[in-house]
Amino acid sequence: LDEVRGIAEGSGLDWETVFAHQLADEEWWYRRYRHSSRRNDTGQESGQCTAIGVFGQVDRPSLLAQTWDMPKYVDGFQVLLHIKHQESRLESFVITIAGVVAAMGLNNRSVGVCVNTVLQLDHRVDGLPVDFVVRGVLSQSSLENAAAFVQRVKHASGQNYMIGGPTQVLSFESSANQVRQYAPSAVSGRVYHTNHPIVNDDLAIYEAALTKATPEEKVAGEKREAHSRKRFDVVANQVSDASKTITVETIKSILSSHEAPVCCHKGKDLSMTAGCVTMELSTSPVLHFAPGPPCSSPFERFTF
Repeated sequence: LDEVRGIAEGSGLDWETVFAHQLADEEWWYRRYRHSSRRNDTGQESGQCTAIGVFGQVDRPSLLAQTWDMPKYVDGFQVLLHIKHQESRLESFVITIAGVVAAMGLNNRSVGVCVNTVLQLDHRVDGLPVDFVVRGVLSQSSLENAAAFVQRVKHASGQNYMIGGPTQVLSFESSANQVRQYAPSAVSGRVYHTNHPIVNDDLAIYEAALTKATPEEKVAGEKREAHSRKRFDVVANQVSDASKTITVETIKSILSSHEAPVCCHKGKDLSMTAGCVTMELSTSPVLHFAPGPPCSSPFERFTF
């Protein structure tokens, strides 16, 4: 909150506007809940991110990656923050847009976090917003502490947090009343997620809304979920072979796929892939970031 106040002071904007700017995921469910716009029901403005985690490969670090799909107006405002934590030796690389405290990131203790909006899950107005959960994860010095943090806090929005460390990657579907860990059963050491709930059944608000929805709204919701499931299957088909070694370049290729599509460009839709990140969670962690669709945006490499 001190940072948000600082952004407001430094930019000359009022505090309420800058605080609201931190609440992308919360704005999506708030707007739908208030029925102030129907655009969100198409699923084209809310998140369409695809996340992958790989661990347990012999002599290779854990890998954590995602596409970052956002409304097209954020293009050109992507930033990478290098944060040095106060009264701590922790440092973080935080990927976000200008004026926002976080979207995803990696710290120098090899704790990384990626996120997937799961708008069907229940929300709460007294929960911690997604961007602040991300910063909370990056304030932890170990995967165990990060996982405990995500399971401890109240969550404002339905979200899957994929959290990685040197030896493991964990995935938590989080909502107003539940946090459930998800792990595909097909093969150990591989985890992936898109934008529909798999193990968390905290759906009361969504199911109540469906009873009042128009046929057009129901069709739009079905299309959004079908798109999420198609991306999920694309990734599963690429990483579920336990005999196949998954490298940084393998993940970049998967997330650059136009099947589904996983990688989305500017076009008639309201959203696009505003960035793509791959993290090597080794003793000396490495972050690879492309500020745009990964099929055509060059990745840069960052180390602490």
